[in-house]
Amino acid sequence: MSIAISRSRVLGWAGIASIALVGACSDDTDPSSNSGPQLDSIGAGTSATTDGTATDGMATAMGGTQANTSESLDSSDSGGGVKFDLPPPGDIVLDDGCAAVDFLFVIDNSISMQDQQNALKAAFPGFIEAIQNSLPTTDYHIMVADTDAEGRCSPGTCNHNTCQEANQYACGNGFEACDTIRGAGVIHPAGQGASNMLCQIQGGNRYIQEGQPDLEGTFECIASVGLAGHPSERPLDGIVEAVSAPLNAPGGCNEGFLRDDGILVVTFISDDPNLEDENTTQQAYDAVVAAKNGNPDAVVVLGLIPGNQPQWSDFIVMFGERGIEGPVSGGDYDQFFLDAVSTIEDTCLDFEG
Repeated sequence: MSIAISRSRVLGWAGIASIALVGACSDDTDPSSNSGPQLDSIGAGTSATTDGTATDGMATAMGGTQANTSESLDSSDSGGGVKFDLPPPGDIVLDDGCAAVDFLFVIDNSISMQDQQNALKAAFPGFIEAIQNSLPTTDYHIMVADTDAEGRCSPGTCNHNTCQEANQYACGNGFEACDTIRGAGVIHPAGQGASNMLCQIQGGNRYIQEGQPDLEGTFECIASVGLAGHPSERPLDGIVEAVSAPLNAPGGCNEGFLRDDGILVVTFISDDPNLEDENTTQQAYDAVVAAKNGNPDAVVVLGLIPGNQPQWSDFIVMFGERGIEGPVSGGDYDQFFLDAVSTIEDTCLDFEG
């Protein structure tokens, strides 16, 4: 049987050794006062390796000699120092947790969402800074989808009054087929309240990757999805389609967004109390879990929603302690996202790919 040790817990070997050795030492110089075994060394900087040896400076506690850093810690050793029972060589597996995190933001793009979109964009810098300071990886994908396909402004819908912003920007060229598909990453928001520009995404994908120049400014661009969406918001449908196999397969709009060695963090935000989603709560849950190879422990769901929306609330609850609900009407989302960081961190550290 092998033992998996996460990156955050591997220091435990050194900590246990140090505590045990320090606790066994006595300040009394009278040898008769020491009822326990005499200690040869103290492991101030000791760690265990996969071959069962001690490394990095076992300092002398009583005799003034340096311990051999290649000496085995197996309890069968006949030496006089403190010994630890460790698994046989090769039975310790260092589990580093998740190697990547895929962030999906599904944002209501209906006419009433200007303040909420602004609050989300304002909260993002503090949120991503906290993530960068907490997680063992900086390999992120960040994608935005919206809640409606019908109202996305493009040449085919530019006559709608909410698409007349920026000198009828939506009526021009430069839009692709993926710009009109719900669930596809938004990179070309157009219309009232939108960026009305092609957001500059490094790598040519429909999502931000590690190393994106001006990360905060780029997120602000893609998260300004605008206000031209249909009033029947469908965030669950947007989530399901964003992680669907067709959109994530080779050649799909979101190709490469989801990764097997990463966790998925879904944030959805809507202020509509209506029940318009085509997918039921169970269907949406099943689709998200299936996208993570059947592992619900690899998913965190954050929902900023109205308090009278049981369908969306029930969806969040299905993810247990990894589902967090907040009020969409709060006006300031900073604390909501900061409070979620510890849940995302734990999910990453506990991830087994």
